[in-house]
Amino acid sequence: MIDYNAFTEAMDGDEEMMSMIIDLYGAEHGEDIDLITGLYASKNIEGLYQAVHSLKGVLLTLCEDNASQQLETIERLCKQGQMPSKDLIDNVLAEVANVNSQVESLSLAN
Repeated sequence: MIDYNAFTEAMDGDEEMMSMIIDLYGAEHGEDIDLITGLYASKNIEGLYQAVHSLKGVLLTLCEDNASQQLETIERLCKQGQMPSKDLIDNVLAEVANVNSQVESLSLAN
């Protein structure tokens, strides 16, 4: 989940900037669960690496730790040419779904 207090602090309380980042997350990563699911199913390690790398970056900007750490593990495995376990993928996608729900409920999201 997003640490909203840490996110606010990192953005120096700039609600306009926070809103922009939240909107950007929704626009660019709102379909990542389906994307990652498809890439995993097709065993596309390079595509999976790119998707999780990008998602991890924006989640770190949002001060989210749980999914970010799992995404980093997936990223490392992909970089080593190893397909992550289904359990790891399922767990991270559940965390991303929680983040998506949180983002939708934030008062700054449009």
